[in-house]
Amino acid sequence: MLKFAALSLAQKRFVVSVLEAHPQYKKKPEITLKECASIYYVLREQRTGAKGEKIGYPNWLFAANKVERGLYQLPVPSADEMKAYHKEVADKNTAPVAKAKAKVAKLAKAKTVKVKSTPAAKAVEKETKSDLNRLQKVIDESMAYDDETEDFNQILRENGIEV
Repeated sequence: MLKFAALSLAQKRFVVSVLEAHPQYKKKPEITLKECASIYYVLREQRTGAKGEKIGYPNWLFAANKVERGLYQLPVPSADEMKAYHKEVADKNTAPVAKAKAKVAKLAKAKTVKVKSTPAAKAVEKETKSDLNRLQKVIDESMAYDDETEDFNQILRENGIEV
């Protein structure tokens, strides 16, 4: 069974519209398929132009909240869930520009923190110098290679291997 809190905003709109139009479903939240369809079509007809809320057909209700054949249970909200629903609708209807201005005002009050970057720069410079010193040390310790004295191909030919 679906709970009111788990519904999407459009699904919540349908449930709230049904409960406002027919308060008897608050006490006994079981609704038949025919009643649900008739309520939907009445709500759709009452919607005037672009001002009214769009209410979708409740296919989601029939699959999840089936009590018995042709009988479905409406997910009736509690008082707290209704408050949260009204707040959610109000937030959705608030212009996004007003929300953005509020966020910008909050950001303008934020403090800036200055950090000295000299210790980090010195550490990076020290690491590169130590890497160069280490590389030079490895080069100095390695054996010298002389082209004239060691010819691998010549050694192979001496042992009868053709290259």
